[in-house]
Amino acid sequence: MTVEEEGAHDRPRVSTTGSGDSYRGDITAHRLAGALFTAWRGGDPEAVRALAAEPSPGPIALRCRYRHLLDTARTHTGGERAEAGPVPAPPVEAGPDLAVWNRLLVIETEGDDAVRTGDFDRAAELFRESLADSRSDAVAVANARVGLGDVHRARNQVERAVEEYEAALSAAEGAGYRFGTLRALLPLGHLALAHHSVVRARALFARASELAGALDDQVYLAGAVQGLAECDERSGDTARALEGYERAYASFRRVRTLTGQAHAAQRAGALYHRAGRLDLARDWLVRAAQDFAEDNDAVGMTNVLEGLGDILLDVGDPDAAEVQFRAAHSIAVDRGLRGARAHAAQNLARLARSRADWPAAVGLFGEAVAAYREEGDLLGVCTALAKLAESHERLGRVEEALGDRVDAVFAIEEYRAANRDAGAQQEYRGRFAGVYASALRAAVSAGNPEAFAVVADGLAGRRLAGLAEAAIPPGVTDHLTLLQHVLVSADERWIAESRPGGTGGMRLPPGISRQERINRMLGVVGLRGGLREPAEEAVDDLLAAVYLPPADDGADLLAMLPAGCHALQLVRDPVDHALLHRLWRAQDGSVRVDSVELSAACLRVLAVLREDSQERGELRPEGLTALAGLLPDPLREAMAGGGASRLLLLPVGDLWLIPWGAVPLRTGLVLGQAVEYVVCPSLVLQRVLRRRGPARPVDRPTCFWRSPVMESLDMTALREDPRWTFETPPEAWQAKSSLGDGAHTVVMVCHGRLSEGPGHYLELDTGTWLLPSDVLVATPPVRLYLITCWGAGVPGQAMTDPVSIATLALARGSTEILATVGEYGDTPVGDQFAQWVLASLDGTGVTASEAVHRATGTIMNEQGMWTWPLRDWAPLLPIGTFRD
Repeated sequence: MTVEEEGAHDRPRVSTTGSGDSYRGDITAHRLAGALFTAWRGGDPEAVRALAAEPSPGPIALRCRYRHLLDTARTHTGGERAEAGPVPAPPVEAGPDLAVWNRLLVIETEGDDAVRTGDFDRAAELFRESLADSRSDAVAVANARVGLGDVHRARNQVERAVEEYEAALSAAEGAGYRFGTLRALLPLGHLALAHHSVVRARALFARASELAGALDDQVYLAGAVQGLAECDERSGDTARALEGYERAYASFRRVRTLTGQAHAAQRAGALYHRAGRLDLARDWLVRAAQDFAEDNDAVGMTNVLEGLGDILLDVGDPDAAEVQFRAAHSIAVDRGLRGARAHAAQNLARLARSRADWPAAVGLFGEAVAAYREEGDLLGVCTALAKLAESHERLGRVEEALGDRVDAVFAIEEYRAANRDAGAQQEYRGRFAGVYASALRAAVSAGNPEAFAVVADGLAGRRLAGLAEAAIPPGVTDHLTLLQHVLVSADERWIAESRPGGTGGMRLPPGISRQERINRMLGVVGLRGGLREPAEEAVDDLLAAVYLPPADDGADLLAMLPAGCHALQLVRDPVDHALLHRLWRAQDGSVRVDSVELSAACLRVLAVLREDSQERGELRPEGLTALAGLLPDPLREAMAGGGASRLLLLPVGDLWLIPWGAVPLRTGLVLGQAVEYVVCPSLVLQRVLRRRGPARPVDRPTCFWRSPVMESLDMTALREDPRWTFETPPEAWQAKSSLGDGAHTVVMVCHGRLSEGPGHYLELDTGTWLLPSDVLVATPPVRLYLITCWGAGVPGQAMTDPVSIATLALARGSTEILATVGEYGDTPVGDQFAQWVLASLDGTGVTASEAVHRATGTIMNEQGMWTWPLRDWAPLLPIGTFRD
């Protein structure tokens, strides 16, 4: 699903799905109102039993008290007794007298109806009146907070809505009012879906579903089903989402909840439209329109009218579509919906686009972009920018179109930098893959390397570079402390602990952007217990917290490339994975960008290299022949002919896992043999490394550790080499501590293990491990040489920054790394190659890239070398950058 497809039919909305329908008449005269009051006050033990035999009342003001009373009774007795029903509980609390009770019922009923019909001023007035009444009980307080949250959400005042829902959660949980917690969770889930991430929204909807099931409330259970279906839709699982919408609709009809079924029908209609089923889309939207009209739901009607307009546009009737769009806009303006201006500009722009009036489309899409930015609507911004770019292209304005597409990438990157959750960051990258792809293609088409550089680096990831620039204070001694320090100092993610007592409000640092504020609030709201603890989550969340915001710095990134070398940045198209985009800075300083289709043979090899498999372990050099197609022909020819001496490689995503030194340039010649090369995760991190300056001189012996469980990697010749002075710790834990004690050079020879959670770790000895998180709190050595498996790359890892022990050490301060991107053979050949590399690094000024180049030349001259498995030598790569 492209952003255009997703955004064209997706409108922000306030939904009271799950609350029940409006009540016409005097709520205090409802047949259960008196019985509920009697049971609530605990005056008649039989009243609770009698009430439990009644079906749940529909009006929310009564239903919430009905659910809370029965839930309290079950909790009081430790469960429900099937024979006699629940034993009556003591009074829920002293509670209001009958006059106040009735007044609260009226306020909540009228307020809920005012939200539904779009009379938000009246709704806010009513709910504030309830809060101001000092005799309101905790249930009334929580309900009023939910009502105010609904008002703010309808007006797209997201921060204020979140604060009110969080205050509702605080009041409800403090009183054991689980139904109140449920009432706040559903709208929070919808806000998270719109302003945070699917991961966050799914967690909130799942919690709501669990609570609704425990309370046996079928209306809210259907609302949670619909929320989870929206998560499926956002994740691209159309079939599952449609099944969820139709199941939610059927549930709402079964319990006769008009509001719920209207919203479920509207969502189903919009998704059927996106799936190209216009007949079904129209049927569902007409059904939704009838329900919204009967329920007098103005907000729902605007959504349906716009959806019907979208269908008319698709069938080529812009005049009829305009009637629907203007009707929706009129309702939105009358009801004071803040998003009306943005939606109107977007809709009118799409009308101009359908009529091929490109100048008008440019102006209107520009208005929509500005309005969506003001509202903090990322999806709206990206959709409008994509259409604005297309309109500029139709007018022949190539540079303006490229600027629009890069601006869309920047909008996504700003959201990623503002989001302190690793899963959400990766979600943005995947969800908006089409935006990145369009920008890369436009940069290549325009021949603009500066734009290419910033877009590609967003795909490469900005976490490692952010870590490299993060100031870690002294005294931080473990990864969880470090995680907490970075999160707390960066954005006070622990706001659940710093909430002012009694208010439910939130405190956030001043001066942060609206989108960042919303992300931070939604990142913690509704989660009791503060920070997550598992170590495997600590590293990713820490790195999410230091994700660098984007900058229009493509020219500076290119200017910071080392002089006198070739530089090649490679990134596969996020949508069409067979399309490779390349930025090549030649040795003379000239820069060019291009795109090529990868051969089927090349794609097969890349698929093998992405996994830890027997097939990967058995690869020989000739097995990589097809990878020569990754390199520009002139560069490959220059390297093969001796016209290039150094190459800086910046492979993005799964291209990081390639053993680059073994890529054949021609028969009998591989890349690492022809040139001195080094790999780096991103241009931004390369710039950080260049700015660090030269490494400090060797000032102490090299720390050398070899795991006792190794077999063939014994390094005998190296350990006996008189040019080296080694410190050999007697125990593995002492070798581990060498990473943090200011050592200059550390050599570790041990097994690298793949693992769920951390991704990988090094087995220094049986029961002694080096984890990625250990590197975060260390002062890594200037030079770190890891003769292990998978030291610098993890197969199947989320491809936004190649996070590993080696790359974390690089970000934290190491200037030169040797590490592997695959299985490294514990074999005599592997032992010999590693010793050839390390023998050159004896303090005479030879760099790791030079040492690997020399060793590759040596091993390629060995007889039979082309039949040896690559794992015996090729995975060992120099990582970092060149020094002038």
